Parts: sequence; structure tokens; C-alpha cells
Amino acid sequence: MNMKKIVIDTLKLVVITLVAGLLLSVVYQLTKDTIAAAEAQELTDSYSAVMANASEFVEIEVTETPGFDDDTSLNTALYAYGEDSSEIGVVLSITSHKGYGGDIDITIGIDTDGVITGIVVTSMSETSGLGANCQNEEWISQYIGKSGEVIYTKTGATADNEIDAISGATKTTRAITNAVNSALDFAYEYFGYGEGGENS
Repeated sequence: MNMKKIVIDTLKLVVITLVAGLLLSVVYQLTKDTIAAAEAQELTDSYSAVMANASEFVEIEVTETPGFDDDTSLNTALYAYGEDSSEIGVVLSITSHKGYGGDIDITIGIDTDGVITGIVVTSMSETSGLGANCQNEEWISQYIGKSGEVIYTKTGATADNEIDAISGATKTTRAITNAVNSALDFAYEYFGYGEGGENS
């Protein structure tokens, strides 16, 4: 192979790389607002999913976050109001930083008695067929109706405060359960709802 052909082939590769990079940049610029809007709408829809009886949600300016630590964090808190404008609970958007695949984002509804009214996983990168099963409604709905401290078990739930772990995904189960307990504790400490989670 002569030097001229090497130079030509190299230039072709450079041009192809530059064009591909430019096209990707253009596509990103054209779609980023649409993607952001879709993600925002998904988050908003999750509020109604976890607090179905609410007719209005009002964001709360939170000044402190008792119950949360380095493993979990609060993203957004909203009061949930019923049709008669009475306060019926809160909706919390929270992140667990201890998932097997990284952060797990959760939206959870907690009523004024400290009882979980709904929970959805809005974002995660867990292993398909294992930890990713945390998004399955049949599994995640185990948390609904729970209050106080929630405990996971690998041998079959027998107590009111227990849920079954995801088979083969204990770390995912632990991450979500810890986040749920942080939310319950926060609802107790900050709003006076129920008895709190594991840290109360």
C-alpha cells in the first residue's frame, strides 16, 4: 500500500467522522427540547399515578431534608390537594444512588396518615430481566398501603411491613426500600405524617 492511498483513506475517515459528528449534533439540537418535554410530562404524570385522588399538586419549597442521606436524595416535594382543596398528602420525587446500575428515580405518594398511596420507578439503569423488574407493577405495588418501616425479605413476606425482594436483584430491592423508608421518615419528620421510616 503506497503512501498516497494511506493519506486518501485517512482523509476519507476524517471526513466521515466529522460529518457523522455534525449530524449527531444537529439531531440532538433538534430533539433535545422534545425529549426534555417528554421527560417532564412523564414526571408530571407520575404524580397523578401515585396520588390518584388528588386534583391539584403544589410544589413545596423544602428547607431541610430529614430522613435523606448520601444514599438517597429528595428532588421535588409537592402537596397533594383533594377536590375540596383539603390537604390529602404529599408526592415526593426521590433518587436512590445505590442501585446496581446507578441512580434509581422514584415518585412516591404518602397520605396524611403516613401510608403509601402509590409508587412508580421513573428512571433506572438496572439489569434487564433482574433489577429492571423493579418497574413491574406487580412488584412495585407491594409498597402500596405500607407505613412505618418497610422491610424486604428473600423468603416470602409474612408481616404487614414486609415486601418480597426481586429474585436475583437484592441490591436493587435494597436501594428502593431504603429510598422508600427515607421518604416515609421525611414525611413524618417534616409534615408529621404517620410514624416515619427506618430513621425515625
